[in-house]
Order: sequence, then C-alpha cells, then structure tokens
Amino acid sequence: MVKPEELKTYKNAGMDILKEVKDRINQVCSNYDEHNNLEDGFGFELNGVSYDVIEDGSSEWTDEGKYQFQDITYQLVSFDKSISGYPCDKSITDKFDLFINLPVTRSGSYFTDYNYSYGRPVVYIAEIEHVPEKVIPAHDEVKMIEK
Repeated sequence: MVKPEELKTYKNAGMDILKEVKDRINQVCSNYDEHNNLEDGFGFELNGVSYDVIEDGSSEWTDEGKYQFQDITYQLVSFDKSISGYPCDKSITDKFDLFINLPVTRSGSYFTDYNYSYGRPVVYIAEIEHVPEKVIPAHDEVKMIEK
C-alpha cells in the first residue's frame, strides 16, 4: 500500500489522462473473463508521452469454498521508450496518483489447474486524508477515491 510520503512525490493525473485510462480499459478489457490485459497490452501514448501500468501489490487469496478471490492493484506510470519498450526502474520517468484495482477469481486446486477470471477494473485517485487524534496520535493515511 502507498504511504503518504510516497504519494506526495507522485504526479497528479489530470482529467485528460483519467479519460484516456478509462477509454483504454474499455478497449483492452472488453473480455474480462479470459485474460489479464492490464499486464500486457495496456500501454498508450498521449501528447507524445508513453504511459503504462506497473503492479503495485496484491491482496492475499480469500478462500470461500469453490472460489478464491484476490485484488491486484496497478499504478499508472510514464516511461521513456528509448530506454526500454516497457516500464522498468530505469525507464520510468513519473509515477501518478492513479491506481487501478483488478478483481480476480479462481477456481480449481493446487493439484489440478486453476481457472482464472478477471472482473472489471476500477480506477482510483489516491488522496492524503488526515486522521485526527482520538485513541492513537494524529497521522495521515492514503485514501483511494473511485473515479
């Protein structure tokens, strides 16, 4: 999960970037049940800048009998294609406050093949929320706001 100190260093994703991300999700994720298209093929260019997503983290699998559930979180980044054709530590130029949550469901078992299905991605903008002192000292937390 992103810490408030980290979030302060991220660029704000403007409305043009937010619109492009939503349009791109509609294009590449039209079939949600077969493939995780956020990992491969999500990238786009806007105003001469290359954008893509990197995995920020994933939740533990929640076992509910026949099905198991997990969420994968991705972060929008811009990168320099002249260094690498995909975002990596050397090519990332900026990280943004825009995150995408991808719900994953799987069935099967360790002994057989798992069958994965992917839900509709949800776009969030991260903001810092100040938590006032009550029982614990006042502090800042990152709050995800669905867009």
